[in-house]
Amino acid sequence: MKPYLNQDDKYLTAQGLITTLVELALSRGVELHKLLRGTGVFEQDLMSVQHQFSISQQVRLLAQFKVLMKSADSGFLLGSQLANDTSVAAQGVLQSPSIGQALKQLHTLRMQLAPLLFSYSYLHNEQYHIVLQNAVGLDDEMSQYVMEIYSAAFYQTLKKVAGERIHCQFDFAYKRARHSQEYEQHLGLKVAFEKPITQWIFNKEVLRMENPAFSSFRFSQINSQLAAYNYANTTFVEAVGRLIYQNPALNLDQVAHVFAMSSATFKRKLKAHNVRFSALYDEQSKRKAIYLLAMRKQCNEQVAMRLSFYDIANFRRAFKRWTGITPSQLKI
Repeated sequence: MKPYLNQDDKYLTAQGLITTLVELALSRGVELHKLLRGTGVFEQDLMSVQHQFSISQQVRLLAQFKVLMKSADSGFLLGSQLANDTSVAAQGVLQSPSIGQALKQLHTLRMQLAPLLFSYSYLHNEQYHIVLQNAVGLDDEMSQYVMEIYSAAFYQTLKKVAGERIHCQFDFAYKRARHSQEYEQHLGLKVAFEKPITQWIFNKEVLRMENPAFSSFRFSQINSQLAAYNYANTTFVEAVGRLIYQNPALNLDQVAHVFAMSSATFKRKLKAHNVRFSALYDEQSKRKAIYLLAMRKQCNEQVAMRLSFYDIANFRRAFKRWTGITPSQLKI
């Protein structure tokens, strides 16, 4: 098994996002040839059980879908439809015995179900936090669109597993969307923008909620089928990000060495994935600073030291640049 997947590695099937996207577009009168134009995906590929697609093809297809649908709620509609996915991977989540187990399954099967994001989870003040980050090099517009899709899919999946509506809070790290009413319509009223990080939050008691339609036999059957999966569980961008998070003192040359690459090769690989090392480093530093300040209640001096800042003023300036607020203004 490869340690990580590149954006052009082909491993995804048409099931899941791709099929759901195509069906929704066709139902809204979008012509298939227009949807597939420039994506590297062909009609015969969609009909083949064996054909595999890359993450970059999925992103291009999403971008084309967004343009052709011409509606502010298309991402939410797509995400909501994903909760009806009949693929084995999706059923591995939907047929789980509880919300907690469903989230474990989702984490395990993320590269099949949601390869464009990765997450970190924390318990804090009786609340369960799922912090989200890009797993590939998405631009700001596409990143926001993907957040809309996966937030809607997550919300509907919780509802399906629990058999009832779940009270969930959605924080987004970008400016208030012009179509913010669509957020409230599809995600509920607890939606906030311009937050330090993007995260989903709900009471930890939700994790214990049981699936009223759970079948032990069906769940075992699905997991037996899933045992055949043998894919990497991370993307290249995610692998680099996680390394930086765990080792903030590493510079570019040192990170490249860990990945057994020269600095020049490493830079080229990052560029091929549409990311810059400095941006990736800042994102991981921001997330770690927020966690240490808000969750662990560490002081500025402790956090600055953990992030290899040896000047408190420099840390404060960096934090303000990352989040738009000072450390003392942070509220999670």
